Amino acid sequence: MTRIPMNNHIEAYSDEDWIESYPKERTRACAKTSLNVFRQFCKVHTGLNEKSKDTLIKQYQDWFKPKKQKDEDGDPFYPDPDIRSICLSLKKFVKFMGEDHPEIVFWTNPTTGHDHTFKAKSLITIKLYFGFVKTYLRVVHGIKLTSEDLKDFRMLEKPPKEARQPIPFDLIKKFFDNADCRRRCMYLCLISSGMRIGELLSLKKSNFHFEENPVRITLHAKDTKTQQSRETYISSEAFDRLKPILDEKGHDEYLFLNYPTVYSGVKNEVKAFANLRKRLGLDVKADNSIRAVYSLHGLRGYFFTKATQVHGEQYANRLIGHDGYLPNYYQLTEKQRGDMYLQLEPHLFVQSIKTESDKTKDELIETLNSKLSEVDDKLRRFELLAQ
Repeated sequence: MTRIPMNNHIEAYSDEDWIESYPKERTRACAKTSLNVFRQFCKVHTGLNEKSKDTLIKQYQDWFKPKKQKDEDGDPFYPDPDIRSICLSLKKFVKFMGEDHPEIVFWTNPTTGHDHTFKAKSLITIKLYFGFVKTYLRVVHGIKLTSEDLKDFRMLEKPPKEARQPIPFDLIKKFFDNADCRRRCMYLCLISSGMRIGELLSLKKSNFHFEENPVRITLHAKDTKTQQSRETYISSEAFDRLKPILDEKGHDEYLFLNYPTVYSGVKNEVKAFANLRKRLGLDVKADNSIRAVYSLHGLRGYFFTKATQVHGEQYANRLIGHDGYLPNYYQLTEKQRGDMYLQLEPHLFVQSIKTESDKTKDELIETLNSKLSEVDDKLRRFELLAQ
């Protein structure tokens, strides 16, 4: 076996190695998209095509580690790294992401023939993509930029934090009433448990403890965003809807996932909710944002609010999987935790609760029925008189 001298060997690490190093499929997809966006920038910036990214990165490497030069006396020396040029180039990358580029076609819909071009990204998306590219340059190509470098060149604007608007209960009812049976069950599970949509799609029969009241769910670490296992519950209202689905599934079959992966399932469910939102005329956007006001994540926010109101923030954080100071919660027995959820449960009912508009409709129907009865009585009297 031939040994390669370590002082002459540079360990190879490809783009694919870097992408695959991320354990979560969603993170890998985001890393890949970030790299594709950077590749598009390189094409525009260099005027090249296939070699544009390699050319620009080679320039970054030369700036970061300049070649040996000689001074006036002929003595060799290495110049300082030209961090300024790298940062100014990446600043152009940030500007590139914040603009529309109709000349860049990402893909063409084979059915409609519609071209999907490069659209300006939000400040949050720009920060996300830039973070991936910065890591990529450091890990794959050895180009390391410090946080001070980024601050000095004012690389990224701080995204404004707009307060999320809650989904009013009457709109929640509207979403639920207009969803198909399967998704109505999914939404009831989401709003009564505080789970993320990806966590819900990862559920199998084996996650449930059906013998308990309330029904307890164990979420495995590999299926949660934080990579930490936790437990939550679903309401009796949600469980009643879930029973027919459970009867059709095996012990290790996904209950709701009809897609190749959980990540593709999440994308499709988000898209389905967006279509429902548009159909109901509720596709409202937040101020200065492309983010919808009403989203699937809003059901999780509704649960957190109700759980906080009934048992406090520590309890709510524990159920939805957020960090917090939770020593009291951990000291509770399973029965105590279940009893606390039973106290919370009535606040999470959706379809068994009537809104004011529902009550008004019921009152109107009752009034109409009463009037119809009066009319029937009058008709019968007229018939008797006619005889």
